[in-house]
Order: sequence, then C-alpha cells, then structure tokens
Amino acid sequence: MGRVWPYYSNWRDELFKCSHCGWSGNVTTADVGEVGGGAVSIECPKCYRNLGVVIEFPNLKDTEEAAAHGNQEAIAALPGFRQRIKRNYELLEKFEQEKLRNADQLPDLEGESLEFDWDFEKGADGEFHQVIRTGDVEVWRELAFFNNVRRFEEIKELLTVKYGTRFKSLTPTSASMEWLSGDNLGRALQISNT
Repeated sequence: MGRVWPYYSNWRDELFKCSHCGWSGNVTTADVGEVGGGAVSIECPKCYRNLGVVIEFPNLKDTEEAAAHGNQEAIAALPGFRQRIKRNYELLEKFEQEKLRNADQLPDLEGESLEFDWDFEKGADGEFHQVIRTGDVEVWRELAFFNNVRRFEEIKELLTVKYGTRFKSLTPTSASMEWLSGDNLGRALQISNT
C-alpha cells in the first residue's frame, strides 16, 4: 500500500506521478480504483494502474473535526452526514421491529419441494426491501441493507426450520446480488444456494 491520505487533506493539490506510463498531475475522486475497508485507491487517469495513493473515507468525527478547522467541504457535508446517520438509525430501528425473527412467522406452504428466491425491490414506502418468494407467492418482506450476507444465511436457516426437508434452496436473483454481497465479488461467489 502507498501513502495514505485523510479525505479532508490536501491530496487533491498534490502532484502525483505514475511509475508505469509517466503521467503526472493531480487526482480526484473520479480516479477511484479499488474500494475497500473505508478507503479507496487512486488509479492513473491515463493507464488505470494503481498510483499507490490511498484516500481514507471520512467518518462523522473526521468531518466534524475538519469543519471545526474551517474546511469548507466538511462544513458543507456535515448537515447531510448527520442526517444520513440519523436516517440509518431510524431504518435499523424499523428493521429490528419488523424483521423475521422465528420460523413461526413464515406462512404454511404446500408442496414437497420448496425453492425460494431472494429478491430485491423498492417498496411503496420508497425504501429497499429484500423479498423472499416461492413461485408467485411472497413469503416474507423486510428492509434490505447493503452487504448483508449474514441476513441471507439467517433467513435460509429459518426457512430450513419451518419447512424441514421440503426446503430445497434459497437463490438470490440478479437484482438482489449487489445489495446482498456488497461490492465484493468474492463474497458473491461464496453465497450458497442450498
């Protein structure tokens, strides 16, 4: 890993040089490469190779500190940051109240072999939901959260408890895969269908 820069620093003003193609210049968030772990690597805008530059994403504390020191970008971002955090807490609270907790909440279904789809859609409330279906029957719906393989496994276990040997599979739809696995292709490949 190369040099790590806090988001609210002067990295945009720094002159970087690509050791592969010789390009030199400033970088922006438009030059984002690999994202992960609360940071992003920056790629050369000419040859798209990693420049060895890592920019850390700011958290609320970072943004508050930068705003307190007069950083105009942080000052402008702070109200929206606080609002998103408040909204996320509200959604988590709603999820905890409405989520599937035990197999008794699932409907009784007929059939010797039950195959379920894990789908993803925007609800009438404007929020994103994960929807469990078998055929045309909606079995369960709850708020969806990005990068939530653990919840997929919990639901799969509850389906197994409720339907026993009749439960055959829980398969993510293509529409649900990105939200389910996050931006992690490896995690997407690990998701088990049975």
